[in-house]
Parts: sequence; structure tokens; C-alpha cells
Amino acid sequence: MYRLKVQYAFSAAHKVTLPDGTVERIHGHNWKLEAVLASETLDRFGMVADFEAVKSMLKDKIGTKLDHAFLNETGLFPENAATCENVAKWIYGALAAEAGNLREGLVLESVTLWESPGCGVTYSE
Repeated sequence: MYRLKVQYAFSAAHKVTLPDGTVERIHGHNWKLEAVLASETLDRFGMVADFEAVKSMLKDKIGTKLDHAFLNETGLFPENAATCENVAKWIYGALAAEAGNLREGLVLESVTLWESPGCGVTYSE
């Protein structure tokens, strides 16, 4: 199995309700995403997929919706809970259908999203 990894960064703000019921102030992050695409085979050029095509997909599907947004107001997350976990799951869903459009047999294996260095979530199905 081949696994291709591409990273993408975007800036966005959110606020989170904490387990004790308090709500954080609106704050921003420079989010870092890593998408892992997998394939059993290589294309006729010897690649899992073209890195630039994957980067373009990330920019089109993620950047246009999330970059420089207040995530709680996008309507993309359950009950406007723009947690790192919910954002990672939404990104996975947005990219999963597109991976097969890049090349037959290509699947999105996982996404890892960091909201700050050392603090992130991996989501896969």
C-alpha cells in the first residue's frame, strides 16, 4: 500500500464550549492539516497522485470554506461546535469524495488537523 501525505495550512478563528460549561473567547489558530491518501497501485507515471493536484484539491475544498473564517458561524459543524475534532471530521468528509476524482483507486485514509503545535486530532473512517 502506498500512502501519499500532503500538508495544507489555513488560518481561522473559533470559540469552544468547555466541559465545565464555560465558553472560551473567540481566538484564532494557524491550523495545519495533513491528508493521507492511499492506493494499492501507482499511475502510469509511477505516482500515487500528483502532489500539485492534491494541493489544489485541498485549497479548493478546504481553503475556500475555512481560511480566514470564524468557524462557529460557517454552519458546517454540529451545534456550531467548531472543535478540532469536528473540523477534522468535516474536512475528511469534504475530501473523501474528491480523492477518487483525482485517480481511480485512490482513497482518503485519514486527516490530521493541528490547531497548534503539539495539539491535534486524526480522523478516519
